[in-house]
Amino acid sequence: MNGHLQGAEVNEWPVADLDPVRRMRVLASALPGGGFAQLRIEAPVERVWSYVADLDRSIPDLIGFLRRFELRDDGTAIATGLLGNRGRFEVDLRDGWCVMQDRFVVGGFAAVANERAGADQATILAACAAVRIAGVRRIVPLVCSGSFVGDRTVLKTLRKVQRRVEAP
Repeated sequence: MNGHLQGAEVNEWPVADLDPVRRMRVLASALPGGGFAQLRIEAPVERVWSYVADLDRSIPDLIGFLRRFELRDDGTAIATGLLGNRGRFEVDLRDGWCVMQDRFVVGGFAAVANERAGADQATILAACAAVRIAGVRRIVPLVCSGSFVGDRTVLKTLRKVQRRVEAP
């Protein structure tokens, strides 16, 4: 054989389908210096995702240094900081998946129904965040108390979601 495919010969590679939370973990592992966390929330995935996906409301609510986050129809958003500084984000928002990135940061959320919950309706919510510029990643810990986008910071954000969506 001369190394070329003959006729209808097809090379079939295995396919691995990952749910949104597992994909978020993969994304986080590829982002240097970032943080990742996941949390089981005692609320149906529809309620959790409805809150998270309402980016105009949820992002300023969850990220203390943002005053406004305006999602546009073209898949971008304008974030306005407390001091009026603005950033343009590319946003990939789908059912159970959201990734937002600008020149400096990347972050996102993912949600799936908790299959082990049995009769209970629960959600596994994951998030990741990272500073994209190496020099900034080195400076942030020096000027910010604690970790700016580490695992603990991401988990604190998920706990804010939890408080807003779990029934009292």
